[in-house]
Amino acid sequence: MPKEFYITADQSGRRIDRLLRGMWPWVPLGAVMKAIRTGEVRLDARKVKPDTRVEEGQFLQVPWDDAMPEQRTPDPDIKIRVKNSLETIYRDEYLWIINKPAGLLTQPDTKGGDSLITRVLTELAWTRSDFRPSTVQRLDRNTSGAVIVALTGPSLRHLSELIRERKIKKIYRAVVRGRMKDSGEIDLPLLKDPSSNTVRTDPDGQRALTRYRRISSGSGWSGIEAELVTGRPHQARVHLAAVGHPIIGDIKYGGDAKKAKRPLLHAYSLLFPDDAELPQDIRGREFKTPLPKDMEEYFNEM
Repeated sequence: MPKEFYITADQSGRRIDRLLRGMWPWVPLGAVMKAIRTGEVRLDARKVKPDTRVEEGQFLQVPWDDAMPEQRTPDPDIKIRVKNSLETIYRDEYLWIINKPAGLLTQPDTKGGDSLITRVLTELAWTRSDFRPSTVQRLDRNTSGAVIVALTGPSLRHLSELIRERKIKKIYRAVVRGRMKDSGEIDLPLLKDPSSNTVRTDPDGQRALTRYRRISSGSGWSGIEAELVTGRPHQARVHLAAVGHPIIGDIKYGGDAKKAKRPLLHAYSLLFPDDAELPQDIRGREFKTPLPKDMEEYFNEM
């Protein structure tokens, strides 16, 4: 049955597409966007756009109810297996930092499909319908590493703001083809092509800045750390390919598929600002994630 409810204080200020994805993570992204486009999603009886921000007290109508499909309801055995599959880097009542394995989606792309968020909801035995834990940044399916999950409405709003304002420093590790310079910057605008789900450098694109330093090297490869000053889709992959050093295993952007089964890219660390609105335990603190086995040999001297 369709769902109707009023926007709460926890939900206020969020983009409507992200609110819906957080509340109904088993609904495919394409179905969410179609419902917005066709007017099945209405705010105060009016059609909305994906980037419309909701306000407390507004009346929201959506075409889905609160229940997960019965055939996808996990039994106790599955719950135990899923719980053990989440590697926690840090967790409190405010947020949860998880080391996502390569091959796992951040959000489900099929109804009831496996993803980091569906595993989070299962482990937490989440039952609230007015708010659901949500990620504040996403990693591509085949990228491993640190993902921040906000566990409350206020934490979601504040962490999303810190990400938008580039106050949370994100460091990636990657293995690229060839020998890169000791350090440098890649400042090239990026433009997404939705039809092919690819990104390219283009003067008409959004500004994108990547800083990097080489920390290891071998015959035909370099191990680097890259700071994504901006957070554009596929930024590290496209920037590194654009300067002649594609990520090993990244078939889409020119990497060598023979040397790796996936792009050797890992979200290595998150550095939080000394922000008074953050919990004391994470202010100014850096969280690092262990490298996956397919990247360890390239950084073994570290």
